This record gives sequence, structure tokens and C-alpha cells, in this order.
Amino acid sequence: MNNVYIGIDLAWGEKNPSGFCVATSSKNKLKILDVKLLHSIDEIIDEILKYKDFKVHVGVDAPLVVPNENGNRDIEKEFNKDFAKYKISMLPANKKILTKYSPKIRSVGLYERLSALGFKRDYKSDKVIFEVYTHSTIAMLWNNHEILPYKRKKGRDTTFIKEQLEVYKKYLSKEFFSHKILKEDLSSLKGKKLKDYEDMLDALTCTCSIHYCKDNEAKFYQVDGADTFVTPKAKWKVYVLKCADDTLYTGVTTDLERRLDEHNNSKKGAKYTKVRRPVELVYYENCADRVDASRREYEIKQLSRKEKLELINDSL
Repeated sequence: MNNVYIGIDLAWGEKNPSGFCVATSSKNKLKILDVKLLHSIDEIIDEILKYKDFKVHVGVDAPLVVPNENGNRDIEKEFNKDFAKYKISMLPANKKILTKYSPKIRSVGLYERLSALGFKRDYKSDKVIFEVYTHSTIAMLWNNHEILPYKRKKGRDTTFIKEQLEVYKKYLSKEFFSHKILKEDLSSLKGKKLKDYEDMLDALTCTCSIHYCKDNEAKFYQVDGADTFVTPKAKWKVYVLKCADDTLYTGVTTDLERRLDEHNNSKKGAKYTKVRRPVELVYYENCADRVDASRREYEIKQLSRKEKLELINDSL
């Protein structure tokens, strides 16, 4: 059964359209099958059902489960705590706020209808659905752990927004095979057309997020005891190992669990650690990319043993 990845930038109210993207994966890149704007929940369901014979993974940038009348959901509190160091946060999602946009919370309604069709908050299912978040996906995967300021906000004029959307396009062009949406000339876009374009780019990012989190390091947040929201963790990391002889080893990786296993059990482990097993992970940092990770690896290697131990202890 082939995999299909669907990203939905869901509008909270009925008046605004929702970005919708469908893609398949090939050679570590995504191929766009469809990208458009949709209005009603019925339209979205109908589009998803076109792929009923596939293994479908849906990522929705909107709250699927909202048990609270007021304030933040627990997952928002947890996320905001985890991502505070990156100055990334989620706005509160609760019944009081969301019912102002629609008497029936649209995202909850979408989730309930897809649940009835067999969609589960579980990557082991053939029909998968999770909440995703464009800001954290962009920051963790592409933008050096920082918010990309492409959203309309006080102090940001149209020229600035277009500049940021051009950056956004370049990021997405690395993840997707060539497509006309990524070649759009923004010079003539303004007002609603510019916002519609932004919504479709967000749908592409939702697609990237649900695809990336399937097989890469990701953080899951639970509502009612079940994984509900998922976001990528940074790909590249610099790490420090404590070896059996009490020496310290520093390296870089995109997968800490795999690399630790290689150091302890495989021929793929470093020459230094092969004769100093077992090794223990005692420290790691997220890095923006391979260059950033290699730079930080060099910096840590230049530290004295005392300074390395202080770095490790400060992280505990």
C-alpha cells in the first residue's frame, strides 16, 4: 500500500479558505499531487477520500481535541515550556475562543468525522492523523531554530512579508520536487491573493511535518492519554559520550539513539569508542544544520575536560 501525505492549514472559521496539499515521497523528497484552497469540511473530507486506497497520513495545523473551556490545553503549556528557549509558543486553544469562529469547532468536527472513517492518532495505523504546527516545523527543520516572520503582524508591511515568503519558498523547494506553486511570482500578489498563497505554503509545511515525523526524531504531546500533536526535533545534534575509561568523546549525528547503539555495538562506531565500550550519552545540543553542528563540535573539543564537565553539569 502506497503512502500519501496530506497537509491541511485549517481555517478556524467558515469565511476563510483552508490550504490543502497532497504529496507522495520519493528519494527523500516529496512530490506534490495536489495543492489548493478548500472551504467546507465536506470538501476537505471528499478530497481525502480520493486517496482511500492509500495509506494516508494527515497533518492538520489546528487543534483536533479541545477538552478545556478556557485557557491553554496541557499540550500547549508543555510545548511552550519546551520551545521557550527558541521563543516559539502556541496560542491557547479552548472552547470559549474557538466557538467564536464557528459554533461547532471546525477542527474538532474534522477530526471526529475522520475518526469515524478509521483515522487514528497513531503512526502504526493505515489512516493517520495528528496536529502539526508550521512555526515549529519551519524553525526546527530549516530556519536555525527561529520563527520565520512571514505572518501578517503590526510593523510588517507587504514588502517585508513577500521577502519572508520568498525565503519560505526556498526552504520548501529543498523538500519538494519542482512545482508551479514554488515558482509563483509574488510581485503581483497582494491582499487576499497573498494570504491565499501563504495558506497553501503552510499546507505544504503541514505535509512536510507529518511526513518527517513519521521516520525521524519528533516530539509527541498527548491529550486524553493519546498522542495528539507532533512536531519535529532538530535534525543535527552535537553530543558528548562518557566512555568506560571515564574519558569524553564528542561527535555529531542526526539520530542520537542510532548513533549511541553504533558506538556501543557496531563496527560503525568511532575508532576511539570501539576500545572504550560501553559509552554513555551525557550531553547533546540541537544544531541548525551539519555546518552548525560541526562548528559546535569543534568548539566543544577545544574545551578542557573541566570545562566539558561544567557544560554537562549545567545541562542537568
